[in-house]
Amino acid sequence: MIFAVHLSDGAIATPWLIGGFVGAAILLLIACFRLTEEWIPRIGVLSAAFFVASSLRIPFAIIPTSVHPILNGPVGVILGRRAPLAITIGLVLQYFLVAHGGLTTLGLNACIIGIPAVAAGWLYPVLRKAGMPTFLRGAILGGSAVAASAIIDYFVLLAGGKEDWIALARLVLVAHVPIVIVEGLLLGVIVQYVEKVKPELLRAQSATASAPGDVPREEAPTPPPRTTDNTRSSGDTGSSPPATSRAR
Repeated sequence: MIFAVHLSDGAIATPWLIGGFVGAAILLLIACFRLTEEWIPRIGVLSAAFFVASSLRIPFAIIPTSVHPILNGPVGVILGRRAPLAITIGLVLQYFLVAHGGLTTLGLNACIIGIPAVAAGWLYPVLRKAGMPTFLRGAILGGSAVAASAIIDYFVLLAGGKEDWIALARLVLVAHVPIVIVEGLLLGVIVQYVEKVKPELLRAQSATASAPGDVPREEAPTPPPRTTDNTRSSGDTGSSPPATSRAR
């Protein structure tokens, strides 16, 4: 059994399922606002990364179970408010291809994973402006995104579960402690590398706050100022040069 933050069908009460779809619809509307074609390849790549990572099983030595990576931190830092698009696509693929998660809980799962991702994307430029070292801010946001998803999942199981899921909910929290550490270190390494080789990849999501949908491009180099001919002699009074004498 995989103790992940993906809720399965039949475990959550109907009002919570409806609320999950409403919340997911709001996240997707915000993500799709002024979506341009430049974002499509990036969303596709991160959807695939999210899907593949969630298909991996990491054995948990303390208890007889396994967990899997989530990667909502990297998805959020790179995509910002558009992260729910990649996450929702990945969740749909997981349900239909590997029978992971649930169809009725699709909205809740999108909120549980997507909200921390959007928060990570919003906080990244804030921490950068605050002067936090690159690796540290990546590690904090990567680990915090997973921890936030596990905590939200915990409270949804307690408050909206059809049965008493308190033992399972606690187990979910404990099982994701290694994932918090691993994904924190992973995002720290990722952002440290990307900031060196392609920093605009991490600037695009923060720029959407002021101009949604616009992918910032590298600014064209400023042309050098035009110089004027100031080589006149010091005795020049500024009058026009003498006319050329006529040929006699």
